[in-house]
Amino acid sequence: MILSMITKTPEERKAISAKGHETRRRNIAAREAEQERARLLGIRMKFGLEEDIRALQEKLGALKTVELFSSALPVISKRYLLTEEEIVSSSIEWKPPSGVYFLICDSSVVYVGQSINVFLRIGTHANEKKFDRFAFVPCEPSMLNKIESLYIHMLRPRLNGSFNNGEKHAPMTLDELLGESQ
Repeated sequence: MILSMITKTPEERKAISAKGHETRRRNIAAREAEQERARLLGIRMKFGLEEDIRALQEKLGALKTVELFSSALPVISKRYLLTEEEIVSSSIEWKPPSGVYFLICDSSVVYVGQSINVFLRIGTHANEKKFDRFAFVPCEPSMLNKIESLYIHMLRPRLNGSFNNGEKHAPMTLDELLGESQ
């Protein structure tokens, strides 16, 4: 090769050298382009893997929650998670209960009320009356006034309103309840 370069004219040697430099430059550019493609592919793969890892971590978290509940349930109910069939077969029909309800605070009945939808009505008291528990007696709407009045007169709860004479506000007076008219 050296001998062939010696026999070449300066212009031919210059052309051969330029061609070699151009080939080297193209090879370097191609190698750099390949490295950049590999880098970008690696980033895309890494991002894809991070997304996969994140999704798998979320699934793992959900499975851990199910496992936690499943392991706690036998302690709580002496059973394992119920099947859908067991849940449906033990369900009860939902019908908002009407009745007389009692708001309780520190083991005392503090308010007696009535409603044709007890649970909804109790919820409305959450911001206006202080209580930590409740109870209710289911009854037909036609009996609400009588039963509520009986309990108000009997329990005299402190959050039910009072007249000036100390008698509690109730839908019916004691005389009306006892059948005595004035």
